[in-house]
Amino acid sequence: MKIAALCDFPYWEANVGTAIRYESLCQSLSNVCDLTVISSVTMHEKFASFAEQAPYELIDRKHLKTLVATLGAGDIPGVRADRQLAVRGIKHYLESNGFDGVLTPYFNRKWMIEHLSPDIVRIIDTHDCQSQRTRSFARHGLTPTFSMTPESEGAELSYYDIAIAMSDEDHAEFVQMTDIPIVTAPFRLPVRDIYRARQNAQDLLFIAAQSDVNDMTLDYLLRQIMPLVRQQTNLHIVGNVTVPDFQPPNTTVINHERVEDLVEIYGKVDLALNPTYAGGGVKTKTLEAICYGVPILTSDEGARGMRHLLPDTLVANDKETFAYRIGALLADPRLRTRLSKQMIQNVVVERSDAWTEPFRHILATLRADKLEAAA
Repeated sequence: MKIAALCDFPYWEANVGTAIRYESLCQSLSNVCDLTVISSVTMHEKFASFAEQAPYELIDRKHLKTLVATLGAGDIPGVRADRQLAVRGIKHYLESNGFDGVLTPYFNRKWMIEHLSPDIVRIIDTHDCQSQRTRSFARHGLTPTFSMTPESEGAELSYYDIAIAMSDEDHAEFVQMTDIPIVTAPFRLPVRDIYRARQNAQDLLFIAAQSDVNDMTLDYLLRQIMPLVRQQTNLHIVGNVTVPDFQPPNTTVINHERVEDLVEIYGKVDLALNPTYAGGGVKTKTLEAICYGVPILTSDEGARGMRHLLPDTLVANDKETFAYRIGALLADPRLRTRLSKQMIQNVVVERSDAWTEPFRHILATLRADKLEAAA
């Protein structure tokens, strides 16, 4: 089966959760199908080795531009001028090369596939359950980028033939709102066990990009949790998340706005933190720490989609327990070592690609049905 995975962002830079998720998904799909990734942005030459090593073909905007130049056909009616190149290139390439299915991330990338032949199977990587996310945000007075009810999300899903969920939690939400097949594809990163528990531990880590939820979480951590920790600590903050002016007397805040090598920062900390209590989807910062073997203390919300990978000791949902666990974990290098090894083992033994074979069979059945209907 031939699948084209489409996107309009430089996922190869792996600098946001969406990008890391997409590469994880493409790596898995390449094991069971002939995969081509088509991005409507140009890849910088410094990422050339990424394209060479990828187990799939990668086409960027530069290649699309060359392709469209050879078509000679006019613009597609109803498509915005700034999207013509991508839409025309994608349509020509997929329809002239016999692709069976096309994958897009998020609902707002529908414009990339609206003009394709109807016999090509449409696949959506949902990334999050947006209606669940909307409910979670509303409890804290926030509004997500996509504000959806289950009814509106179900209507969006009905445009597609298959939906890919990131977790069993999201899967359970989707089956209540749509009749299309739902396949759960866990979000996984390569394992790099770099953790070494140190004596006299005091270095904590919080990684986040700027967003309402991340800003709220860091503020909660500094104002509500850290003052309850009964020892001096260093809190390393990575990313452009908004850092509050408030700094507890027992906490030295070290702000790293840009870190080129995350291995370096993960290698120098004793414990990662993610006390988030709003949102949805799988939290990249939690998964990343797990796959580095760095113990991460988080909440049920921060462990969404990965609760089975985390020992119970690393999940706390109120500020008092969270603060107590920080102190207890920093004081016990043997416990941190055991938790690190347990997390790594949980990831290694999980069959995170088990979904690919059922997905391939569903895709084949849907493609055959579409071709028969078009005959």
